[in-house]
Amino acid sequence: MRAIQIAAVLSYITIGCTILTSIFFTPMMVSFLGQQEFGLYSLMLGLMGYLSILDLGLGNAIVRYIARNRAIGNETMEAALNGFFLKLFLGIGVLTLFIGWLLFSHIELIFGQSLTDGQLERAKVMGYVMTISLAVQFPLSVFASILQAYEKFIFMKATALLQVVLQPLTMLFFLWQGAGTVTLIAVAATYNSLFLLVDALFCYKVLAVKFTWKFKDTALQKEIFMYALLIFMTVIVDKIYWQTDQLLLGIFKGTVDVAIYAVAIQIVLLFMSLALAVSGLFLPRISILVAQNEWSSINTLFIHVGMVQFLIIGYILGGFYLVGQTFLALWLGEAFVEVYLIVLLIMLPFMIDLIQNIGLNVLKAKNLLTFRTWLLIVIAISNIILSIPAIYYFGKIGTAVVTGCSLLIGNGVVMNIYYAKKVQLMIGRFWQQMGRLALAFLLAIGLTQCIRLTLYRETTWYDMGIILCCYTVFVSGSVFWIGLTKGQRQWVYKGVQRIGIRHFS
Repeated sequence: MRAIQIAAVLSYITIGCTILTSIFFTPMMVSFLGQQEFGLYSLMLGLMGYLSILDLGLGNAIVRYIARNRAIGNETMEAALNGFFLKLFLGIGVLTLFIGWLLFSHIELIFGQSLTDGQLERAKVMGYVMTISLAVQFPLSVFASILQAYEKFIFMKATALLQVVLQPLTMLFFLWQGAGTVTLIAVAATYNSLFLLVDALFCYKVLAVKFTWKFKDTALQKEIFMYALLIFMTVIVDKIYWQTDQLLLGIFKGTVDVAIYAVAIQIVLLFMSLALAVSGLFLPRISILVAQNEWSSINTLFIHVGMVQFLIIGYILGGFYLVGQTFLALWLGEAFVEVYLIVLLIMLPFMIDLIQNIGLNVLKAKNLLTFRTWLLIVIAISNIILSIPAIYYFGKIGTAVVTGCSLLIGNGVVMNIYYAKKVQLMIGRFWQQMGRLALAFLLAIGLTQCIRLTLYRETTWYDMGIILCCYTVFVSGSVFWIGLTKGQRQWVYKGVQRIGIRHFS
């Protein structure tokens, strides 16, 4: 558990560095490249995201089945599983080369109406670079999944932090040298492959992971592929939610709209990373608890981790609601202020899914992904169908409304009913606790908004800092006295006392 705590701290440090990088590096990119070229860069990253789904959900399957086999202690089976997955991903890498070449050699058929000839040529080169990089990354990603199955979270988070620091610094160096979007894509591709290679070396040198190439358990192979298929379909749904809107905007509107929407999605994904920084560490542990039928411990984790996620995401989202427009105007300029409404339209319903992400881990551990997968597929297809006219008539805001409603219906309403009825999760108790926190945050936001509107309207970074300080004070008090139960407040008191004893002893 201590390793998970340290990894969680490293995750939040990494996320903090990512946020700081976005704050300082994104406006530099927009300034160096221009809004249209930044939009092209974002568009190609989004398009490349579709090729990343070729792992077919097998990356998650590696974690589940290697972790389960570790509990059994069968080293022969583990070596066979490692070899089986590595062969699969080598094949996927070859398939990626073929599909990437086919896609990007005919890219004008997709974006010929919205991109210039020069943009199409650069897009083609970027596509080829990303395809080669991804084909290399697929077999190397097997080692990253093995590390996760072994719960080597500290090493993984430390290397992720190093990449978050080094990659933008390298990009900034090349931007100062006059480099363009193609060079930036090449830098990102190189770093992604390099750090996966470090994972592979760690597996060989430290963990002494073994591979054998004979795996004849056809029943287990079938089970793995069925599990991976459900994960794969879920990944497709995620791509539809977070990248199809940009693709449709690129087809029907152009790179300027893509640039604005891409910044909004970048902020949304930062919120997502804040939630997954905690819940993503618990899949191996929950797999063990499910196998032991420890539902009391699972529900305790579900609620406690949900509270932590609510506190973090709720605090930042509330701050964004209060000063987001000013922040965007100061950060990227008035041309990007529309990002504010897009983020709120998506994040408010999406927050339900983020604070319940432990529930998804329970579904994975119990191999109960079928219902959620088919539900999200139906809603994702509906999202595409409705987004096309929404973009045509209302542009960026229209597709954000459609995406937000899809998240609310699927991940919010229907999945909560399923969790309560089929998965033995205490949804009523969960929302009772979250309701207390929500009331505390609403009170703090309301008080801060009164000060902001009547006494202090922010126009500079300093002014914005004053508003956020007021909000932080109000949140601290309201969460402690309203959001926490008496027992939780006593736990906080004891924690503070222990810290004081250590400090003065």
